[in-house]
Amino acid sequence: MFWTRVASAVVFAILVILVVQSGLWVFFATVSIVVILGIVEFSKLAGLASSLLPGFLNVVVAWLFCLSSFKPDWIDINLVLCLAIGLPFVYGIISLCFGYRVAQEREPRSALLKVSSTLLGFLYVGWLFGRHLILLRQMPDGRNLIFLLLGITWGGDIGAYLVGMRFGKHKIIPAISPGKSLEGYIAGIVFGVATAMALCYWLPINIGLPHVVIMGAGLTIIGQIGDLAESLLKRSANVKDSGKIMPGHGGILDRCDSMMFITPALYYYSAYILHLNR
Repeated sequence: MFWTRVASAVVFAILVILVVQSGLWVFFATVSIVVILGIVEFSKLAGLASSLLPGFLNVVVAWLFCLSSFKPDWIDINLVLCLAIGLPFVYGIISLCFGYRVAQEREPRSALLKVSSTLLGFLYVGWLFGRHLILLRQMPDGRNLIFLLLGITWGGDIGAYLVGMRFGKHKIIPAISPGKSLEGYIAGIVFGVATAMALCYWLPINIGLPHVVIMGAGLTIIGQIGDLAESLLKRSANVKDSGKIMPGHGGILDRCDSMMFITPALYYYSAYILHLNR
């Protein structure tokens, strides 16, 4: 299992690095595919597959968040948000009125949960992750910032996993994630800071050392929250993994859970604190 996980991670890392090194269109297309796979996983996780919105419509709305950041002159983000909020209500009303679903599913008492879950999927996968990942890549120093994002994410994950597996004794929140330990959590922060310092030294990114340390520690902590957030969703759905697309790692959401929260955090820190968008 361990070596399967390592081999899968290496192949994944090589593919990701090649994509980041490619042009914006390749990056946009790849992120779009990841978002589509992610929203499909989330729909199954939340019990929404073929439940509220048709699968095709679900995918389109989530993908529009990516398109709105890549080509804002084609479609405005505010329109996408209106669609994400309005369509689940519209489809739910139509379903109840015309009986598109079986009788036991036409109960309005479940509408609040299903509409809320559908909207959460759009925001969680499409807006929080997909849109901000593309925005980050389009910044003047976007390619290096993506590498910094990946380095902090992977460095923190690797440090937390290796140290936690070997020395982890004090569990943080066993009800959500039984494998997470305080020792692994601290090691993740140390590895995250070390990786950030190494990358900022090797890559031509003009960021001062204090900011590097803050970003390394802060983003790793935020990534841990993202990891726990996805674990919370999986525990609620009573599943171990969100999917099976990556041997030893699970699905897209399992692999990108930390990045869901780190990506917007890095984007806004870079834009409003470091002013790297100028």
